[in-house]
Amino acid sequence: MATESLAPVAAITDLILGTLTIILANRAVNHDPHKRFTALLFGWTFIFIGMYYMIVSVIELRYPDGGFGWSLVQFGTFAPTGDGTYDALVFMMYGLQAGINILTLALALHLPFDLGSGRGWNSAVIGGIGVYTVVVPIVVIFGGFSIAVGQSIMIFATSAVWTMIYIKGIVAEVVHGDDEARSASKGAGLLLIAFYSGTMIWWLSTLMLANNEWFSGVISQMSESSSIFYLLGVETVWVAGLLPLGVVFLGEAYRTFKKGASLLSVVIFVVAVIGFINYFIDVAVSDILVSCYETECRELPAAYRVWETLTTGVLSFLFVPMLFVYILIQYRLIDTSSDENRNLLRIMILLLLLIVSSSFIEMIQSLIPVPQMVTASLLAIAVAFFIGWEERITGWFVEESVDANTVTGDKILVQSFSKLTVLMSVVLAYIIAMSWLFAAMGVGV
Repeated sequence: MATESLAPVAAITDLILGTLTIILANRAVNHDPHKRFTALLFGWTFIFIGMYYMIVSVIELRYPDGGFGWSLVQFGTFAPTGDGTYDALVFMMYGLQAGINILTLALALHLPFDLGSGRGWNSAVIGGIGVYTVVVPIVVIFGGFSIAVGQSIMIFATSAVWTMIYIKGIVAEVVHGDDEARSASKGAGLLLIAFYSGTMIWWLSTLMLANNEWFSGVISQMSESSSIFYLLGVETVWVAGLLPLGVVFLGEAYRTFKKGASLLSVVIFVVAVIGFINYFIDVAVSDILVSCYETECRELPAAYRVWETLTTGVLSFLFVPMLFVYILIQYRLIDTSSDENRNLLRIMILLLLLIVSSSFIEMIQSLIPVPQMVTASLLAIAVAFFIGWEERITGWFVEESVDANTVTGDKILVQSFSKLTVLMSVVLAYIIAMSWLFAAMGVGV
């Protein structure tokens, strides 16, 4: 039973959303400058994530028989193969991952509210993004790919910032009765899920050290022995998902008991249940995982692939973009007041819903032998529903919300918007050109 990869869908979705978000942020001249700048950071984060998934799609299509996994880039287990095109694509992924890490940290410092102040604050943020995205990929490529795991410090720092904001907001609301603090805790919680759901769903495996058993097979394939600092970096990535999930789960459980369920509580409970089941699935296939470094890797059961697609795949590739759009609109990071912007927003929402629904239907067809006529009918129903209810769906997204008042910060110079746009465009071109150049020169082979 074959399952279709959702990476191409995620790539198209994120690139479209990123482009539209950047356009909306740049044209909203009368909108709050801090929100515009934050939306611009969001847009470029979309672009970098979309480019990352696009390269994953190209590798899966062009090298279907090759071994390619998340740990290759995240934990720096890659070893150049001598194939210039393949090496260049992976080099690009290292550069894009560095960009995603620093952009995410910048978002954490600006959303739900600005943690810095002063005229030089945003200039320092823009400069820090530029220096990090230029220096880190070079250091990783020339210094050894295992150095990439050092970025776990960035990942953990971002997770810690949003976790602290969540704790502050939930305590203010539930303990001190400040209902307005809910906007901050909800925003921080949703952002944590959006960026860390991929590691959150392995929370019990992390707690029970089952992830270490799996990763021991990964590092056994590496040419050099791993230092204690490398292993600490790996554990930091897992903890960056475990820590916020535990905090948000406990906070939402208590709040649900006191005030009832909410969108955040439902999502975090679903993620927690998936993580609970994943641990026992890990236990069930542990012999297969161990076989990868004792003898020869055995094939994982088809049921495992189906479960992985329906949980990790749907959550990371389909649900997360919808969560991003919800945060963008709910917190009024983009201006929805003018008719021109409202039309672009409608395009964004409809494209997102149609892409996600059609991809989900096609994925179900790849998992279950459903006739094409049935899936075509389901897709036609989805299209008719979204078009017929387009006004109401858009209205639900853009209805007035007190959450918009949470996002605050200093005034930002108009030049900062163009500087960030130019900088990220140059950085993207730099990562692509640098990767092709160093791969062609055989660096690391």
